[in-house]
Amino acid sequence: MKKLLVSLAMLLGLSVPALAADSPVDMVRGTSREVLDLIKQDDGKNTAKIRDQVEKLVVPKFDFQRMTALAVGRGWREANPQQQTELTQQFQSLLSRTYSSTMTRFKNAQVDVKPNAVFANDGREATVKSEVTLPSNGEKKPVAIDYTLYKTPQGWKVYNVSVEGASLVTVYRNQFNEEIRKNGIDGLIKVLRSKNDNLAKGTGA
Repeated sequence: MKKLLVSLAMLLGLSVPALAADSPVDMVRGTSREVLDLIKQDDGKNTAKIRDQVEKLVVPKFDFQRMTALAVGRGWREANPQQQTELTQQFQSLLSRTYSSTMTRFKNAQVDVKPNAVFANDGREATVKSEVTLPSNGEKKPVAIDYTLYKTPQGWKVYNVSVEGASLVTVYRNQFNEEIRKNGIDGLIKVLRSKNDNLAKGTGA
């Protein structure tokens, strides 16, 4: 479930022309096309070249520190600055590597981005709704995906994603809080490092 959440969360994470960033809907719609074009390269193979391009382009479109703070929850406020930095780096690596390992399953996906964003906080935050249909879904039932973004001087950035109502940061928060309860912040950092090491070796999270 978490791998699907991560993969769909980052499906639309590539950069687009600066003008498109003025609208969260345009950003999501434009990036979905670019992502699909990218992962169809090299005959749809999950090559190191494609993975590197994905990571370089995806990272700037997400606020990983904000995502990490939300995922860690109350423990984030208890962590010192060094621990917060390490948590952000490890969580970013986990999301990026999880997506990279599964991204080619979306090479034939159909993405339908809904035209009207739902704005909040005086227009500084927005939710963009979309549906992704995968050929491998049997009946091809679309999967509902909501992207939550906020506006920065550098454009709109994603800080949460919900797939069929399941929030990415909430799914991880449940796991993270349990680890913090048992072993503290350093214990969570250790677990994240271990997951990233396993993904780097190709043994899974």
